[in-house]
Amino acid sequence: MTGMQCIWVTSGVPQGSVLGPLLFLAYINDIGRNIESTIRLFADDCVIYRKIINNDDMEKLQKDVDRMGE
Repeated sequence: MTGMQCIWVTSGVPQGSVLGPLLFLAYINDIGRNIESTIRLFADDCVIYRKIINNDDMEKLQKDVDRMGE
């Protein structure tokens, strides 16, 4: 491995740690709060969806997507 340089990382969560998944769960635990649409969580994936019948449904889904980005 010539040309490789070691850099110490002083922040973040170590990969493969026991604490990593726990911190992730604490971070996303309330992601579905104040969301009117259906939300599904699996591992590190999140899906939000709703059946769009009229413009009101479309606006509700957009509001939910905006809330998740806050």
